[in-house]
Amino acid sequence: MLTSIHPGLETGDFRTAHTLMRRMVKDGLVPTVVTYGTLIHAYCLVGNLDEAMKIFTNMSSASRVSPNTVIYNNLIDSLCKNKKVEIALSLMDDMKTKGVKPNTNTYNAMFKGLQEINWLEKALQLMDQMTEQACNPDYITMEVLTDWLSVVNETEKLRNFVQGYEVSASIA
Repeated sequence: MLTSIHPGLETGDFRTAHTLMRRMVKDGLVPTVVTYGTLIHAYCLVGNLDEAMKIFTNMSSASRVSPNTVIYNNLIDSLCKNKKVEIALSLMDDMKTKGVKPNTNTYNAMFKGLQEINWLEKALQLMDQMTEQACNPDYITMEVLTDWLSVVNETEKLRNFVQGYEVSASIA
C-alpha cells in the first residue's frame, strides 16, 4: 500500500494518500511505521507541521505504531527550521521518554534551531547530554557549534566538548 501512497505524495496529492490510508485501515491493514513516516515527511517538506503532528499523534494513539528516530528527526528538524524550537525540545523529551534514542541528526537539528533563536544555554545543556549519551558528533555538529561558539566567545566549551571524540566524517 505504501507504493500506492508514495506517488500521490510526490505530486502533492495528500487527499489521495489519506484516502488510501483510511482504506488500508478499513480493510484491516495496519499502516506501518514507514507508511506513517512517509506521510509525516511529506507534510514536513511542504511546511504543513500541523498535519504532520496530527499524523504523528494518531500514529501513537489510534494505530499503536511507535515512531522511530527517523520520524522524530523529521519533525524536530522541521519544527526547528520554523523556529518552533520549544516544541522540538518537547518532542525530543518525548522521544527519550518512549525509549527512542536521539542520534547525531537529532542533536544537529536542535543545535541549528537553537542557534537560530540564539539560545546558547540550552545548546550547552544538549552538548552535555550528547556527551553523556556517547552520541558522537559529525562534521555538521562541529561546523554548527564551531561557527556559533566562536562568535559568542565560547571556544573553551567547544574544546571541552570535542575532547575525546573522534568526529565522524560520514554523511548520514
